Amino acid sequence: MTPPLISAILDAAAELLRIEAKAVTQQIESLDADFLSVVEHIGGGEANTLVAGIGKSGLVARLLASKLASVGCRSWYYSALDALHGELGSLRAGDLLILLSNSGQTQELVDLAKAARPRGVKVAAMVSRSPSALSRASDWTLKVHVEREATETKLPTASTTAMLAFSDALVVGVARRRGFTIEDYGRNHPGGTLGVVLASTVGSLMTPVGQGVAQVRPDTPILQTLLEMTRCPVGAALVVDGGSKLLGVITDGDIRRALAKSGKEMLDRDTGALMTSRPRTCRPETTALEALELMETPSQIYVLPVVDAGGIVQGLLRMHDIAGIEVEKSLG
Repeated sequence: MTPPLISAILDAAAELLRIEAKAVTQQIESLDADFLSVVEHIGGGEANTLVAGIGKSGLVARLLASKLASVGCRSWYYSALDALHGELGSLRAGDLLILLSNSGQTQELVDLAKAARPRGVKVAAMVSRSPSALSRASDWTLKVHVEREATETKLPTASTTAMLAFSDALVVGVARRRGFTIEDYGRNHPGGTLGVVLASTVGSLMTPVGQGVAQVRPDTPILQTLLEMTRCPVGAALVVDGGSKLLGVITDGDIRRALAKSGKEMLDRDTGALMTSRPRTCRPETTALEALELMETPSQIYVLPVVDAGGIVQGLLRMHDIAGIEVEKSLG
């Protein structure tokens, strides 16, 4: 490619991303009373939610239905064409139809809304144009704000991105309304590494005290602590008081950095001089995902002391323990 063509490609791509980013943030304006009504209908009961769309909007509809199911809703993708040709019988009074159409004029969806409402089915139109034929045929309108597509050819870009973002906002609202938790998500996602991580707790992954975790006092000489860490090679030692209450943690890296800075004289110092006081900690009942977030924010650490409600040490969790879940699952 010639330099002018490369420049034109990069400029077009950058402009598209700017337009789509703006399209996403504009959806904040759509969080209105109709949005809350749809959230309440889905999250406040056990009725079915069926999501339909045609073309590119249909792809977003499939994803919305899947994500709603992931947060515990009775949700499915619904074919508008099949419904209009004999499958309306699957609808029940109290069900909700969410119909996605950028223009709001998609005839199959308008016809489906008109056929469904007499059956007691609620209808929500997710459209970028309102009023429109579809919004007028619906109980609620989820207005997706789209100024323009991001390409001169009018390829669905900003409109589908905005619709996808607004769909995610709807899923998050429903999840919050239902009180949906990480543990709930883990039960709905048992397959794959993510499901295993979500279903695991720190207590099942950590190295317990007494089974390979070095414990030392603040006045323990560094050389003795180093020997204890060699005997219990988990990358760190827990610094405790006489009642096994956590005071700090010291890692292999702490000792290496001190040795590089001060030389062998460092070996004569007490552990308390090098330990990290008030380290991040977690409980045995903490989920693996929550522990991973603790280890990565605000800066990454590789070991996490595990304590009970009174601060008494229970064990040590390593980043390696969480990463090893996938290996254990594949070997199992």
